Amino acid sequence: MANHYRSTEQMVIRCAKEIIDGEVVFAGVGLPLLVVCFAMRTHARRITLLTEGGSVRGTAPAGLAITVDDPVLFASGDATFGMTGAMAALQRGEVDLTFISGAQIDRFGNINSTGVGNWEKPKTFTYFAGSGGANDMATSGKRGLVIIPQDPKKFVERVDYLTSPGFMGGAGHRESMGMLGGGPAVVVSTMGVYRFDAGSREMYLAEYFSGQSVEKVRSFCSFDLSVSRHVKETESPTEEELTLLRELDPKGFYLS
Repeated sequence: MANHYRSTEQMVIRCAKEIIDGEVVFAGVGLPLLVVCFAMRTHARRITLLTEGGSVRGTAPAGLAITVDDPVLFASGDATFGMTGAMAALQRGEVDLTFISGAQIDRFGNINSTGVGNWEKPKTFTYFAGSGGANDMATSGKRGLVIIPQDPKKFVERVDYLTSPGFMGGAGHRESMGMLGGGPAVVVSTMGVYRFDAGSREMYLAEYFSGQSVEKVRSFCSFDLSVSRHVKETESPTEEELTLLRELDPKGFYLS
């Protein structure tokens, strides 16, 4: 086991293990690109990677992708259909896993990447990048994976703006809106792993990372976080995993 690593490194390595070999994975901008690349070089060598920029590939990119239309995603790739073709794959139900991040997430897995503040009072609202394809991904993918650093301002009772739907207001809400996808399945942060109750559709803590505790994780959420009766400590990353990850991001663009 490794003794020295960043919380972001454990987050990326643990998150990658939620990707199942052979899946069609639609990855969003930011950390998801690094996670998928790591997965493609370890246990998930037979996945198909799609991005909003239109790249389609069955092999890991040769370098670190910074955006969803980064040239490294297209170089030696298998195909490109452009943005319209990539998004159409979602609508046809061809995507097994959608993978996004965001600025805020709430107890029902709703994600905000639009801005923070009071939407009804424009002067109080600070804008971010916005949805991009994240709304389509969250709405139509068969299951969703979310990666987001732990912070009380990020794990909130209710997102300031609902950019990408999770389970909306709770059980049955997605279905009543006619959404195609199954909603978020797993959230991985810098402190632990979260899943969603099959009945209430609320997030609960399933694992906490080494060096953390249930109490500490709960203190980094701005809502009353539920905890699994079978909550466990996540295994530390191995030296081999850390070495590979650091080779993928040698300058710490994502990991620092």
